[in-house]
Amino acid sequence: MPLEFLARRIGRPFVCAHRGFSSLAPENTIAAFDAAWSAGAEFIETDIRLTRDGHVVVIHDDSVDRTTDGTGLVRDKTLVEIKGLDAGKWRDARFSGERVPTLADVLEWCRGRLGLLIEIKDFPHRDTRLVDEAIRVIEARQASEFVSLGSFDHITVAKIHRTRPHWSLHMNVHARLADPVHEAYAAGAGLICLEPEFFLESDVQALHAAGVALHSPLPSPGHAAELLAWGVDILESDDVAMVAQVLGVPRRHLWSYVPAMRRGSDKGSR
Repeated sequence: MPLEFLARRIGRPFVCAHRGFSSLAPENTIAAFDAAWSAGAEFIETDIRLTRDGHVVVIHDDSVDRTTDGTGLVRDKTLVEIKGLDAGKWRDARFSGERVPTLADVLEWCRGRLGLLIEIKDFPHRDTRLVDEAIRVIEARQASEFVSLGSFDHITVAKIHRTRPHWSLHMNVHARLADPVHEAYAAGAGLICLEPEFFLESDVQALHAAGVALHSPLPSPGHAAELLAWGVDILESDDVAMVAQVLGVPRRHLWSYVPAMRRGSDKGSR
């Protein structure tokens, strides 16, 4: 069964963590995902890229410079080279030892916990192997029921829809759409991800009438009243605890950081 995005199913918006609890922990690491889950997240938004030897890794930028202790483009490095980088100490010494996870790592972590919104980083350097390999990894781990693939390249989303028509898909957009319903239908997307400045209440109403959900960042608690009144379905932030508090979603437990190298395969918090 595909992911459910419409807020009316649970009576409030879903809580989404942008690259994990990235205002607290190093983005797109298991530490950030652990923190997000503890704070009440129901979805995590993350990003994937392809290594030189064809492995899917979870990282936002096209280079490793900003979020690891290495330098260079992700697509020029092997998985072994990526795994040898420290993805935590740039944020704080206590996160030393965090690694760039593979998509397979994150799927195993997410199973039984929450939904995963995956942005395919295939623009401007398109590589069809990224989409093909991501689909292969998701299917190999029987993870399609808790995953949604999406992209700013809506042709990519439409191509996935043609081969996997029952999968949950989403569209990332950086502009107000003239006809958001038509755009969603054309791509086969059940969710559109828009910044608050790029939609109006009438857009949300039209999308809901067509069975399409809308995802928006929550810039601050002060923006919540309007977005709630309009019926936005998923609210996202780097500070997921802020979103959870605004929506009255309780924390699952107090988060205590355990470095990745010592965490192993603990499943107890699921």
